[in-house]
Amino acid sequence: MSKIVQAVNSMISNSDNITNAIRGQDREIFFLYKDKYKWSMTRRNDGTHLLWFYPGNQSIEEMATYEPEDWEGTPMVVYKDEEIGTKEAKASFAELFTIITEKLYGINEVLDDIISDEDSR
Repeated sequence: MSKIVQAVNSMISNSDNITNAIRGQDREIFFLYKDKYKWSMTRRNDGTHLLWFYPGNQSIEEMATYEPEDWEGTPMVVYKDEEIGTKEAKASFAELFTIITEKLYGINEVLDDIISDEDSR
């Protein structure tokens, strides 16, 4: 198994460490892991997931506003589930994308509020 798939699975298992999810350009979502590792992720129309890691000093808030020409020279590593090619990679990337999308929209808080209605009966 690829190390990135192991890392993605760890992020999924420890999703409380995913914070600061913000929307960027073209449906890309930027987020922090453990408040220090900068990532972004998107899903293309064909269902392919791309995951980027950013080792540089720029903030995710800054990168979320980048236009295409602003990316030139930005250090990054990109992972594509289709290039890894395993079923596990595709499933893991899809699950991570769902988690960060839920973080972006605050879904956990919404669901907790709805569930608390059942608890108060």
